[in-house]
Amino acid sequence: MMALVRDRRAHYIMSIVITWVHCFSFSLRGTFGTPHFISFVFRLNISDDLKIGFFSTDHATQTDSSEILSVKELSSSTQKLAQMMKSLQVDFGFLKQLLQLKFEDRLKEESLRLFNILHDRILEIEKHYQQNEDKMRKSFNQQLADAIAVIKGMYQVSFCFWCYGCGQG
Repeated sequence: MMALVRDRRAHYIMSIVITWVHCFSFSLRGTFGTPHFISFVFRLNISDDLKIGFFSTDHATQTDSSEILSVKELSSSTQKLAQMMKSLQVDFGFLKQLLQLKFEDRLKEESLRLFNILHDRILEIEKHYQQNEDKMRKSFNQQLADAIAVIKGMYQVSFCFWCYGCGQG
């Protein structure tokens, strides 16, 4: 506590000196030119003297005792939020997996349905092809039978004419 009070006094005195040097720098510039020790303005912070940790960039902050309760509440609520975020992340991971599995199942069902439809159409086309083939076969058989009957009829007429025309009959 004493160090903090001593540092506050030093900070106050240093700020007075800097203000004094800054105010009188105009008169010094006119007399002696631009002085090198006034070319920068340095403000001393109390927290710069209080070091925490191993590195020189770690500085302490001034916290009142009344702020400690709210800091504890904030840290506990932050921890709770972090836990909730982790649980939400896990839940969304499970949900993503569930949706992927449902999508894959639906995709399999749809592909099976399309396969069955295409298979049924192929069977119908094959059946229709077989029916057309049977019709054509029957038609060709009928045409062959008709042609044979015509040739037979012509042969019998010419044979009968030849047999009866010779006088043998």
